[in-house]
Amino acid sequence: MPDVDVLFFQPAVGKQYGIISLGMLSLSAYLRKHAYDSRIAVLVDKNTEETVRTKIRQFNPKVACISLHWYIHSYEALKVAEAVKAESPETKVVIGGHTSTYFNKQILDFTSAIDLIVKGDGEKPLLDYVSTLDPERTENASFMKDGEFVSKPITYHQTSLENLSAANKDMNEMVDEWDHYLKTTRVRTSAPISSGKIVEKVSTKSSEFYLYVGKGCSYNCCFCGTSKTGSTRIFSRGVSIFRPVEDVVRDANLLSENGVESLFLDFGPFKDETYFQKLFAELKPLDVDLTFLPWNLPSNELISQVGESFRSFEIQISPDSGSERLRDKLCSQGFHKQFYTNNQLSKAVEKISEVGSPRGAQLFLWFICGLPFETEQDFQETVKLSLEMKKRYPQMFQNPQDQLECVPLRLTPGSPIDLFPKRFNMRRLRSSFKDYYDYCRDLGEGKIEHPLGLEREDLTESEIIKRAVEYKDAVTAV
Repeated sequence: MPDVDVLFFQPAVGKQYGIISLGMLSLSAYLRKHAYDSRIAVLVDKNTEETVRTKIRQFNPKVACISLHWYIHSYEALKVAEAVKAESPETKVVIGGHTSTYFNKQILDFTSAIDLIVKGDGEKPLLDYVSTLDPERTENASFMKDGEFVSKPITYHQTSLENLSAANKDMNEMVDEWDHYLKTTRVRTSAPISSGKIVEKVSTKSSEFYLYVGKGCSYNCCFCGTSKTGSTRIFSRGVSIFRPVEDVVRDANLLSENGVESLFLDFGPFKDETYFQKLFAELKPLDVDLTFLPWNLPSNELISQVGESFRSFEIQISPDSGSERLRDKLCSQGFHKQFYTNNQLSKAVEKISEVGSPRGAQLFLWFICGLPFETEQDFQETVKLSLEMKKRYPQMFQNPQDQLECVPLRLTPGSPIDLFPKRFNMRRLRSSFKDYYDYCRDLGEGKIEHPLGLEREDLTESEIIKRAVEYKDAVTAV
């Protein structure tokens, strides 16, 4: 009998820890609920193969599961799979997530180190596979049989997130080296580009952990692979679904008991803030900090609730462009979030400052340059708006180098731009899994041919990057 039934691996991001996938936490808890033991091992790009082999010897799993959700892990995930097979050929290797679902055939053609790809939602399919080790009795599965590719249709969909968990009474029993992981700086997001300027690099706070509140998306941002279009095509689910508030609060309490002092929440509200009003009120007794990334512009009422419920907080808002014209154009075509004016944004920032300044609360504003149909004037309006925010609310931007960001548009598999490039006057410079694999491999070697993976008909990759660098120069010079 194996010491652990399933060992999950979270690949590294660059040379640092990445964030444990929320799906991986849910899968691990789901297996435990059904009496299958599991651990999550988080990797850093340092002797990856030897670390993986050591963990396989330590835990002796019958199944090794690897997260391949975001494309940034394409190279590392396969390196982990190959290391597992090199150490223990009999251990079954399973991958899942957005990228592996999107490229399932190409990945299985690319490597023999993977036994199974779970497409879409993975809770029940993974349980089926762990209990039988039979891909033909596993829903949502892709695999090779006698040299032929087999792809079963996605028949399992989560329509409810009730009674799921993304935490454990003792997190050391869920996450290998939990204490070290929690106290180590981790990268929230990282997709480096060829530039000497820091264009995007955001790390976690000490003792911070993700709070799982839901999945899916009701918006259709043109650049996002998990947008309504991407989720419909890849996961057969084009709507957002929420976990019951009581389940989320239970997780938050477990995390707090295991040393988490700051919760990270990146989801919703999708126009209806009632869920978050209730959730934040019930989290108040924990006396923790919050980093909140609302996908809408938060109302004054929700901002006040954040101020009442948490010791301190950081809110990250993504207008994506400072140009109302551009945002309105994208929204009217159904390829952006809820529209709001710059005046409405300014009033929300004013409220955040009023509520949060006395306690050192901070604000991040995220923009994207090179968006479809963005003109030079649109870009300059983004710069102008950012400088106005910095000047009016300096106390909210203690580190404008990181807190005012304008990242270059990048290609994401399954996004509307990826699926319909001509509609957006774009050209894709990556299209296959091998393209993404090569890109991620080359990141470590510092020789990236196409850092963004796309270009506009009127803007090359280098010209899009130049705008990002110009933005960074402008916001740090004042």
